[in-house]
Amino acid sequence: MKSANPQFGLVLTGGGAKGAYQVGALKYLAEIGFKPHIIAGSSIGALNSAILSAYRPFRNAVQRLDELWDRLAEIKPLRINVLTGSRYAAKFFAPSVAPGVDLLYESLLHLMSSWQLLPDSVALLDPVPLEVYVRQAIVPSELRKGTELWVTAFPCVNVCGIEFNTFFEFIRTRIGVETHWLCVNDFKDDEAIYNLLLASAALPWVFPRRKVGNTTYIDGGLVDNVPLKPLVERGCNYVVVIHLQNGSVWDRNQFPNQKIIEIRPQKLLNKSDTSIVGMVSTFLDFSAKRITQLKQCGYEDAKYCMEPILRTIEAINRQHEGIDSLINSTNSLINSTKQIINDEPLS
Repeated sequence: MKSANPQFGLVLTGGGAKGAYQVGALKYLAEIGFKPHIIAGSSIGALNSAILSAYRPFRNAVQRLDELWDRLAEIKPLRINVLTGSRYAAKFFAPSVAPGVDLLYESLLHLMSSWQLLPDSVALLDPVPLEVYVRQAIVPSELRKGTELWVTAFPCVNVCGIEFNTFFEFIRTRIGVETHWLCVNDFKDDEAIYNLLLASAALPWVFPRRKVGNTTYIDGGLVDNVPLKPLVERGCNYVVVIHLQNGSVWDRNQFPNQKIIEIRPQKLLNKSDTSIVGMVSTFLDFSAKRITQLKQCGYEDAKYCMEPILRTIEAINRQHEGIDSLINSTNSLINSTKQIINDEPLS
């Protein structure tokens, strides 16, 4: 449900399994009474944002999100897509067995995928566990009347050949093609809401793309991983952004009129700062131990970031109270003086 005058906003960036970090930061924000009027999310941040939007009040929504992340560790949402494995096995073995078998197998998979009888045959991970999780965790009717929510999704272009299409989308994300910012609350169709949320986290080659209306989308975080723009366009002045890496690159100067508080990891969240394998394993690690660690880091970093701000606010409030007290005392003295001058009994 769109807010009439959204002043306080929340932005959650993308980063795969590192999204557990946001849960810890949100727990601290809820403890100090933060309540966003509008939320925007990208990739895993979009999925986290949907939970925050659908449940009320905000403190309860954060508690629900915390519980759902614990459940994620139990269901192990990331599983290898068997179709992908069999597909590349066929590529390797079929040509040596019989000419044309590889092409036939490829065409059959492509046809069945286009009929939506199978998951995207080039997706590395099976989309079913995550889709089941999203459908169980989010009630579209509650989301439609929940806190105003915007998510990012990148529009695909239909090009012949699944593999070339995926490669082509990567090129388009680097040549200035803009992502789409979509208000989830505006969608009346339940399936469109589910597909939009899954589309925002549909990293190419990892998860299959998703169709919403007449447009096919992939992960919006490829182009805009800090989706602040829709909040700015809605007139939101004060925004908390929760990053999932310390070196997030974005141009804060594009938003000169917004007061932005950034919560960033004080320590490296990736298991390795040099190895690609380490970065990928961090992105995909939904183990219970790792989720607990990330939550704790998020809580501590949010506290580290917000406590100086809270102390400043408290000092300003004390100054205002002192000034108000001085004004009241001065007014009382003036009134007493007037009564003495006019020879009136003091009240």
